[in-house]
Amino acid sequence: MKTEQNNLEDLKGKNPFSVPQGYMEGLTSQIMSQLPEKPREKTKQVSLLDRVRPWLYMAAVFAGLGLFFKVIVGEQQTNEGKSTSLIVKTEVPEDSMAAIQAEDDMEYFEYLEEQYDNYLLAQEMVDFE
Repeated sequence: MKTEQNNLEDLKGKNPFSVPQGYMEGLTSQIMSQLPEKPREKTKQVSLLDRVRPWLYMAAVFAGLGLFFKVIVGEQQTNEGKSTSLIVKTEVPEDSMAAIQAEDDMEYFEYLEEQYDNYLLAQEMVDFE
């Protein structure tokens, strides 16, 4: 007896799988005939309240959150009737503010002078070449 070895070269270009003749023609009707008959159930009527209920729940959640933040986190009244806030107002004296602005002006003038010096240097380099 001659033993045939599995050789990929022999199978190249061939499809080793095949479908029996006429299998696809009656496949749908054969599957449908094997399924059990199931009576159709009557569809349930959905009321308007059932449709609106999720929206009502969501509105209640947002209203609750708004009330929570208004009461707990919001403005709290002190005994004097003034509202307290987390923001602290600071006042800077005029002479201090003038000194700060003068310092900022000096830094700006120094920056402009440096930029002008760089521009002049670049012009001299171009003229030199």
